[in-house]
Amino acid sequence: MIKVVIFDFDGVLVDSNEAWAEIFNKASKAAGVNRNFTYDDIKPHYGKPYIEVFRSAHPRFSQDRDVLDAMYSNFISLATSDQFVDSFKAIGGIKSALGKLKKRCRLAVGSGNNKRLLNGFLAKLGLSKYFDFVVSGDDVKNGKPSPDMLLKIINHFGVSPHEAVYVGDSGSDIIAAKRAKVRSVAVLTGALSLEQAQDLRPDFIVNDVTQLQDVLSCI
Repeated sequence: MIKVVIFDFDGVLVDSNEAWAEIFNKASKAAGVNRNFTYDDIKPHYGKPYIEVFRSAHPRFSQDRDVLDAMYSNFISLATSDQFVDSFKAIGGIKSALGKLKKRCRLAVGSGNNKRLLNGFLAKLGLSKYFDFVVSGDDVKNGKPSPDMLLKIINHFGVSPHEAVYVGDSGSDIIAAKRAKVRSVAVLTGALSLEQAQDLRPDFIVNDVTQLQDVLSCI
């Protein structure tokens, strides 16, 4: 029986990946890095901590801490702007789906987002009330695909891995779930195509989180 459902944030609860790609480019250019990245360039790195996304996408500057720090500082400044948050769109039907799920199990968020940003996004979008526990990239030593975030959540609730499921939209999410030995659900509202999701072999693949009720009834 599933007792805890854990959600990634971007691409799962909200449609935000294109917005992140846009400010990634703005933050890079403000630090003097003029290469223009498309969403598809950055997409393989989603799910990692922000600083790791910059390091992976900019291998030339991976060891230049000054440049990385400048990009990251620019990134956080842009990400905390009202204009940026307003560009997010909650996945259709998400509040109704979360409300129904909350009646049958505990809900948590496990996201690589900065803690202040994550809590702010959830509050701004009216989603905070649905979650019993929120873990950000700041709360663990190792970001995804390390299982640290998911292990912290299941330990918080005192459940075993087989009593939890993680819902994600990226390769890092599914790998983290496998390493934590929790069930995995890939959603197709974010970084993964159907073929990419199938290659990762999650326990389930759904179009979006509104189909989770059907998944839980099968477990």
